Amino acid sequence: MKQLKLSAPDWCFFPAGNDPASFYRNLRKMGYDGAEMVAPERQSDALNAGLEIVNISGPGMTDGFNRKENRETLTSEILSLTEQAIRNRIPYIIVFSGNACGMSYEEGFGNCLEAFGALLEKMQGSGVKLLFEMLNGEDHKDYQADSEQFGFELARQLNSPDFKILYDIYHMRKSGCDPMKNLEDKLPYIAHFHVAGLEGRAFPSKNGAIDYKAFFKAVPDDKYHGYIGMEFLTKNPERELDLAAKLFREYLE
Repeated sequence: MKQLKLSAPDWCFFPAGNDPASFYRNLRKMGYDGAEMVAPERQSDALNAGLEIVNISGPGMTDGFNRKENRETLTSEILSLTEQAIRNRIPYIIVFSGNACGMSYEEGFGNCLEAFGALLEKMQGSGVKLLFEMLNGEDHKDYQADSEQFGFELARQLNSPDFKILYDIYHMRKSGCDPMKNLEDKLPYIAHFHVAGLEGRAFPSKNGAIDYKAFFKAVPDDKYHGYIGMEFLTKNPERELDLAAKLFREYLE
Protein backbone atom coordinates (compact mmCIF):
# COMPACT_ATOMS: atom_id res chain seq x y z
CA MET A 1 0.00 0.00 0.00
CA LYS A 2 1.18 3.53 -0.76
CA GLN A 3 2.19 5.63 2.20
CA LEU A 4 -0.87 7.66 3.06
CA LYS A 5 -1.29 10.58 5.44
CA LEU A 6 -4.79 11.84 6.11
CA SER A 7 -5.88 15.14 7.65
CA ALA A 8 -9.13 16.92 8.46
CA PRO A 9 -9.80 20.69 8.68
CA ASP A 10 -11.46 21.95 11.82
CA TRP A 11 -13.79 24.34 10.01
CA CYS A 12 -15.91 21.58 8.51
CA PHE A 13 -15.69 18.88 11.20
CA PHE A 14 -15.13 20.31 14.67
CA PRO A 15 -18.57 20.51 16.32
CA ALA A 16 -19.25 23.71 18.24
CA GLY A 17 -19.20 23.06 21.96
CA ASN A 18 -17.40 19.74 21.61
CA ASP A 19 -14.54 18.74 23.89
CA PRO A 20 -11.38 19.38 21.82
CA ALA A 21 -9.28 16.71 23.53
CA SER A 22 -11.89 14.02 22.82
CA PHE A 23 -12.41 15.17 19.24
CA TYR A 24 -8.71 15.00 18.36
CA ARG A 25 -8.19 11.68 20.17
CA ASN A 26 -11.05 10.20 18.14
CA LEU A 27 -9.60 11.64 14.95
CA ARG A 28 -6.30 9.94 15.73
CA LYS A 29 -8.04 6.62 16.46
CA MET A 30 -9.73 6.78 13.06
CA GLY A 31 -6.32 6.85 11.43
CA TYR A 32 -5.83 10.55 10.81
CA ASP A 33 -2.31 11.89 11.11
CA GLY A 34 -3.06 15.60 10.99
CA ALA A 35 -5.56 18.35 11.69
CA GLU A 36 -5.89 21.53 9.66
CA MET A 37 -6.75 25.15 10.37
CA VAL A 38 -6.90 24.49 14.10
CA ALA A 39 -7.92 27.47 16.23
CA PRO A 40 -5.08 28.68 18.51
CA GLU A 41 -6.96 27.73 21.68
CA ARG A 42 -7.23 24.11 20.49
CA GLN A 43 -3.76 23.60 19.06
CA SER A 44 -2.31 22.08 22.23
CA ASP A 45 -5.17 19.54 22.32
CA ALA A 46 -4.46 18.47 18.75
CA LEU A 47 -0.74 18.10 19.43
CA ASN A 48 -1.36 16.17 22.68
CA ALA A 49 -3.53 13.72 20.72
CA GLY A 50 -0.54 12.90 18.52
CA LEU A 51 -1.72 14.87 15.49
CA GLU A 52 0.37 17.20 13.39
CA ILE A 53 -1.19 20.59 12.80
CA VAL A 54 -0.63 20.66 9.06
CA ASN A 55 -1.53 24.26 8.32
CA ILE A 56 -3.23 27.42 9.49
CA SER A 57 -5.27 29.71 7.30
CA GLY A 58 -3.93 33.14 6.52
CA PRO A 59 -5.96 36.28 5.75
CA GLY A 60 -6.75 37.70 2.34
CA MET A 61 -9.27 35.34 0.76
CA THR A 62 -11.41 38.23 -0.47
CA ASP A 63 -9.26 41.33 0.16
CA GLY A 64 -6.00 39.84 -0.92
CA PHE A 65 -2.42 40.25 -2.01
CA ASN A 66 -3.61 41.02 -5.55
CA ARG A 67 -4.23 44.60 -4.39
CA LYS A 68 -1.20 46.67 -3.49
CA GLU A 69 -3.06 48.60 -0.81
CA ASN A 70 -3.58 45.38 1.19
CA ARG A 71 0.03 44.26 1.12
CA GLU A 72 1.39 45.91 4.27
CA THR A 73 -1.48 44.78 6.50
CA LEU A 74 -1.58 41.23 5.12
CA THR A 75 2.19 40.86 5.34
CA SER A 76 2.13 41.91 8.99
CA GLU A 77 -0.64 39.41 9.75
CA ILE A 78 1.18 36.56 7.98
CA LEU A 79 4.39 37.31 9.86
CA SER A 80 2.45 37.18 13.14
CA LEU A 81 0.98 33.81 12.12
CA THR A 82 4.50 32.64 11.29
CA GLU A 83 5.46 33.07 14.94
CA GLN A 84 2.43 30.99 15.97
CA ALA A 85 3.37 28.35 13.42
CA ILE A 86 6.94 28.16 14.71
CA ARG A 87 5.73 27.68 18.30
CA ASN A 88 3.47 24.78 17.35
CA ARG A 89 5.60 23.21 14.62
CA ILE A 90 3.05 24.04 11.90
CA PRO A 91 4.73 23.79 8.49
CA TYR A 92 2.31 25.77 6.28
CA ILE A 93 0.26 28.96 6.17
CA ILE A 94 -2.50 28.96 3.56
CA VAL A 95 -2.55 32.11 1.41
CA PHE A 96 -4.89 33.46 -1.25
CA SER A 97 -5.10 35.81 -4.20
CA GLY A 98 -8.17 37.78 -3.14
CA ASN A 99 -11.16 38.79 -5.26
CA ALA A 100 -10.66 40.50 -8.61
CA CYS A 101 -13.17 43.34 -8.18
CA GLY A 102 -12.66 44.32 -11.81
CA MET A 103 -8.87 43.90 -11.79
CA SER A 104 -7.38 42.16 -14.81
CA TYR A 105 -5.77 38.74 -14.50
CA GLU A 106 -2.41 40.20 -15.52
CA GLU A 107 -2.45 42.98 -12.92
CA GLY A 108 -3.66 40.68 -10.14
CA PHE A 109 -1.08 38.06 -11.01
CA GLY A 110 1.74 40.61 -11.13
CA ASN A 111 0.75 42.07 -7.76
CA CYS A 112 0.62 38.59 -6.18
CA LEU A 113 3.98 37.66 -7.67
CA GLU A 114 5.60 40.80 -6.26
CA ALA A 115 3.90 40.55 -2.85
CA PHE A 116 4.61 36.86 -2.24
CA GLY A 117 8.20 37.29 -3.39
CA ALA A 118 8.72 40.03 -0.81
CA LEU A 119 6.91 38.02 1.87
CA LEU A 120 9.06 34.95 1.25
CA GLU A 121 12.16 37.08 1.83
CA LYS A 122 10.81 38.22 5.20
CA MET A 123 9.96 34.63 6.19
CA GLN A 124 13.28 33.19 5.09
CA GLY A 125 14.84 30.90 7.68
CA SER A 126 11.59 30.49 9.67
CA GLY A 127 10.96 26.96 8.41
CA VAL A 128 7.36 27.93 7.63
CA LYS A 129 6.14 27.73 4.04
CA LEU A 130 3.32 29.40 2.12
CA LEU A 131 0.57 27.19 0.71
CA PHE A 132 -1.34 28.93 -2.08
CA GLU A 133 -4.92 27.87 -2.79
CA MET A 134 -6.99 28.24 -5.96
CA LEU A 135 -10.78 28.32 -5.45
CA ASN A 136 -13.66 27.89 -7.87
CA GLY A 137 -15.50 31.06 -8.83
CA GLU A 138 -18.98 29.63 -8.21
CA ASP A 139 -18.52 28.93 -4.50
CA HIS A 140 -16.20 31.93 -4.11
CA LYS A 141 -17.63 34.64 -6.33
CA ASP A 142 -15.03 36.77 -8.12
CA TYR A 143 -12.01 34.98 -6.60
CA GLN A 144 -9.11 35.86 -8.88
CA ALA A 145 -7.09 32.62 -8.70
CA ASP A 146 -9.99 30.50 -9.96
CA SER A 147 -7.91 28.24 -12.21
CA GLU A 148 -4.83 26.04 -12.12
CA GLN A 149 -2.92 28.42 -14.33
CA PHE A 150 -2.77 31.23 -11.77
CA GLY A 151 -1.35 29.12 -8.95
CA PHE A 152 1.09 26.99 -10.89
CA GLU A 153 2.46 29.94 -12.83
CA LEU A 154 3.01 31.77 -9.53
CA ALA A 155 4.89 28.76 -8.16
CA ARG A 156 6.98 28.42 -11.30
CA GLN A 157 7.98 32.08 -11.37
CA LEU A 158 8.66 32.34 -7.63
CA ASN A 159 10.69 29.13 -7.91
CA SER A 160 10.95 28.77 -4.14
CA PRO A 161 10.84 25.62 -2.01
CA ASP A 162 8.89 27.73 0.49
CA PHE A 163 5.97 28.45 -1.87
CA LYS A 164 3.78 25.46 -2.67
CA ILE A 165 0.27 24.72 -3.93
CA LEU A 166 -2.73 23.49 -1.96
CA TYR A 167 -4.49 21.58 -4.72
CA ASP A 168 -8.18 21.19 -3.96
CA ILE A 169 -9.43 18.62 -6.47
CA TYR A 170 -13.07 19.57 -5.89
CA HIS A 171 -12.41 23.27 -6.54
CA MET A 172 -10.36 22.61 -9.66
CA ARG A 173 -12.88 20.19 -11.17
CA LYS A 174 -15.63 22.70 -10.49
CA SER A 175 -13.51 25.35 -12.24
CA GLY A 176 -13.33 23.16 -15.34
CA CYS A 177 -9.74 22.00 -14.84
CA ASP A 178 -8.59 18.40 -15.31
CA PRO A 179 -6.58 17.33 -12.24
CA MET A 180 -5.13 14.33 -14.11
CA LYS A 181 -3.77 16.44 -16.98
CA ASN A 182 0.02 16.88 -16.76
CA LEU A 183 -0.14 15.47 -13.24
CA GLU A 184 3.54 14.60 -12.95
CA ASP A 185 4.48 18.12 -14.07
CA LYS A 186 2.27 19.59 -11.35
CA LEU A 187 3.31 17.33 -8.48
CA PRO A 188 6.64 19.06 -7.69
CA TYR A 189 4.67 22.20 -6.82
CA ILE A 190 1.89 20.51 -4.80
CA ALA A 191 2.35 20.08 -1.05
CA HIS A 192 -1.21 19.29 -0.02
CA PHE A 193 -4.43 17.89 -1.50
CA HIS A 194 -8.02 18.54 -0.48
CA VAL A 195 -10.86 16.23 -1.52
CA ALA A 196 -14.65 16.34 -1.58
CA GLY A 197 -17.43 14.98 -3.74
CA LEU A 198 -18.20 17.17 -6.75
CA GLU A 199 -21.89 16.81 -5.96
CA GLY A 200 -22.60 19.43 -3.30
CA ARG A 201 -19.08 19.27 -1.85
CA ALA A 202 -20.29 16.23 0.06
CA PHE A 203 -18.64 12.96 1.08
CA PRO A 204 -16.22 11.74 -1.66
CA SER A 205 -18.06 8.51 -2.39
CA LYS A 206 -16.89 5.64 -4.58
CA ASN A 207 -19.52 6.35 -7.21
CA GLY A 208 -19.09 10.11 -7.34
CA ALA A 209 -18.18 12.20 -10.36
CA ILE A 210 -14.55 12.42 -9.20
CA ASP A 211 -12.73 9.08 -9.30
CA TYR A 212 -10.39 9.55 -6.36
CA LYS A 213 -9.17 5.97 -6.52
CA ALA A 214 -7.94 6.45 -10.09
CA PHE A 215 -6.45 9.84 -9.26
CA PHE A 216 -4.36 8.76 -6.30
CA LYS A 217 -3.36 5.53 -8.01
CA ALA A 218 -1.89 7.77 -10.71
CA VAL A 219 0.27 9.66 -8.20
CA PRO A 220 3.70 7.94 -8.21
CA ASP A 221 4.84 6.73 -4.78
CA ASP A 222 8.02 8.80 -4.88
CA LYS A 223 6.47 12.03 -6.18
CA TYR A 224 4.18 13.04 -3.34
CA HIS A 225 4.71 12.84 0.42
CA GLY A 226 2.10 15.26 1.71
CA TYR A 227 -1.38 14.88 3.14
CA ILE A 228 -4.77 14.13 1.66
CA GLY A 229 -7.12 16.49 3.49
CA MET A 230 -10.82 15.69 3.79
CA GLU A 231 -12.65 18.96 3.18
CA PHE A 232 -16.25 17.98 2.61
CA LEU A 233 -19.53 19.10 4.13
CA THR A 234 -21.48 16.72 6.33
CA LYS A 235 -24.09 16.60 9.08
CA ASN A 236 -22.43 13.46 10.50
CA PRO A 237 -18.77 14.41 10.89
CA GLU A 238 -17.61 11.55 13.11
CA ARG A 239 -19.28 8.84 11.04
CA GLU A 240 -18.22 10.20 7.65
CA LEU A 241 -14.66 11.01 8.71
CA ASP A 242 -14.30 7.40 9.80
CA LEU A 243 -15.77 6.16 6.50
CA ALA A 244 -13.51 8.48 4.51
CA ALA A 245 -10.37 7.22 6.26
CA LYS A 246 -11.31 3.61 5.52
CA LEU A 247 -12.27 4.38 1.94
CA PHE A 248 -9.07 6.20 1.03
CA ARG A 249 -6.90 3.51 2.61
CA GLU A 250 -8.85 0.95 0.58
CA TYR A 251 -8.17 2.98 -2.60
CA LEU A 252 -4.43 2.62 -2.16
CA GLU A 253 -4.17 -1.01 -1.08
